[in-house]
Amino acid sequence: MKKKVFVLALLILISFFFLFSKKRGTKLEEGLTTIIYLPVKVLARAPSGLKEVPSQGIERFLLEIEEENKRLRRLLNLKEHSIYEGLVSSVIAREPSNWFHALLLDRGEGWGVKKNSVVITPEGLVGRVIKANKNSSQVLLITDPGSEIGVLVQRSRIQGVIQGKEKYLILKYLPLGADVREGDLILTSGLEGGLFPKGLAIGRVKKIELPHPQDLFLKIVVIPEVNLSSLEEVLVLKTQ
Repeated sequence: MKKKVFVLALLILISFFFLFSKKRGTKLEEGLTTIIYLPVKVLARAPSGLKEVPSQGIERFLLEIEEENKRLRRLLNLKEHSIYEGLVSSVIAREPSNWFHALLLDRGEGWGVKKNSVVITPEGLVGRVIKANKNSSQVLLITDPGSEIGVLVQRSRIQGVIQGKEKYLILKYLPLGADVREGDLILTSGLEGGLFPKGLAIGRVKKIELPHPQDLFLKIVVIPEVNLSSLEEVLVLKTQ
């Protein structure tokens, strides 16, 4: 336990070094500052001192820091390998009347976020920014019924459109007899005038409903790759 507390204190000291250094700016320093600064942020939410927290509480406290570090490392790795400039942002709220359709981020125009900026995680597409304020931005999730995205089936390359439907998605405009199977991965096609980059994971085919005699297209249920109900951090792509 003493060793973990010592490591925590050391990380906080290092974070202050990066935060107040006048020579910041490299990608390495940016990444380290983002990750190592987490103990300070979590500590601000903790009781007034670690001595006041029972040993089990300290264990949970340190575990939360570790888990948050892991999530941010994955986002920073995604950012490093993206062809677009990206901004790590935290989810600070969800629209109360529309729990699964919109969320609020802690970054806005002051950080270069614009309307229609694409939002992703290492698992895949989250949605797009529909409103950017100075210090925050609102994201329309792919599960919103108003969200329609051009997509393709990774295996067969056949193209269609994904529309949101509550907690899942509907793959539309695939003709009867189209080469699509349960488990197929659905990707963005990149055909919305450059709005969504090509190749972002959307979800996997969960169910192909039996067509009615009058149907011209298949009705296909897709489950999002990203767990949209438990998002805490995302990456906003500056594609414009």
